[in-house]
This record gives sequence, structure tokens and C-alpha cells, in this order.
Amino acid sequence: MPTVVKKMLYFSFIHSQMAYDIEVYGNAFSSYLNKLIILNNMILRIHQNAPRETHVADLYITFNTLTLPNLHKFHILLFMHKFLHHNELLPNIFSSYFTKKILIYILTTLALKTNHISNCLLPLWATFYKI
Repeated sequence: MPTVVKKMLYFSFIHSQMAYDIEVYGNAFSSYLNKLIILNNMILRIHQNAPRETHVADLYITFNTLTLPNLHKFHILLFMHKFLHHNELLPNIFSSYFTKKILIYILTTLALKTNHISNCLLPLWATFYKI
């Protein structure tokens, strides 16, 4: 079977299933995702008729794809790009999903000036990233 056909089969049946909703399940512990990563490596190895000694990175480079953790990061970046620059492409529920950094700065400054720190609640991501 030609490599082009193998690549099409991989992207239509395997990669599409892995990419579906990866923003959610990609946050799982790596120990939970390990079996999926190993299975994907095995599928890539079989599709490319590569020997067992072939480095995994070469398998991903040959098929021009990303590892599962990098695929997760890529889809998160795509989501954030849509949120910041093309908000109309996302469902309406995401319109106020994040608070802009400038608004957090203004609320924090006002709270500090008026000694009402407890009245100013920051979103969890803002406190996590120490904004």
C-alpha cells in the first residue's frame, strides 16, 4: 500500500478521533493518557513499516503530525486565538469565559485603594498564573 494512502487512513481514522475534544481529555494525568500515546506510537510504527528501534519522533515527523501532548497544546492555542481574535466563531457561552487582564488590574487596584480586597474575586486562572 502506498505511503500516501497509509497517511490518509491514519489521519481519517486515528488522528481525527484523537483530536476530537482533546481540549477536555488532554488535561488528564499523563499516566491516564500513556496507553493512548503508546497505542498511537504503535499504529504509526505499523503504518510506516518501521522497525522497533526507530525513534518515535521520526515517526511523527514522517507523517507530519504532533504527539498527543503537543496536539493538546496546539488545540488550546487555537481555542485561545479564536477567543481573542475571532470570538464570533465560538459558541456564545465563551463570550465572557475569561476576564481581560486590564479589567483584573483595574479591579485589583481599586480594591487595594479602598481596602476591599475581599470584594475583588479573581478568576481561578488569574490567581494560578499570578497575574
